[in-house]
Amino acid sequence: MITEPSDPDELFVVICEWFQLLADDRWDEACRMLDEPNGYGIHWTSDHIRNVLNLTFAPGCWFRIQHPEGPRISSPDQAMGKLHADVLALNDGSGYSVYHDVPLNGSWSDLTAQFEFLRRSGGLAMILHDLIVM
Repeated sequence: MITEPSDPDELFVVICEWFQLLADDRWDEACRMLDEPNGYGIHWTSDHIRNVLNLTFAPGCWFRIQHPEGPRISSPDQAMGKLHADVLALNDGSGYSVYHDVPLNGSWSDLTAQFEFLRRSGGLAMILHDLIVM
């Protein structure tokens, strides 16, 4: 649970901290930042995230041709290229939806992390909704 920021764009800082934990191989700690399962009931674990990465970037795909070692989360501070990220207030006032490119193998990628930050007593619950190529 995080404290609701005065500016919703500050949620990008929280997401970059989450990516940094993954880049530092602190996957379990990153997963503990996720407060609730997503709307599909998925409790994101380190194994589940790794599985999604490996299925999304399976051997033979363009990404794997460029990066035979497979997808690795990179430090957001060192990612090259153009970052795409958006924060949107939910129409019902319950929180925010955030779309943020994932830093992979040193660059901002086409893989997008979709988060929800929903108001709960005590702050905003951080929820990873999905990882999807956009």
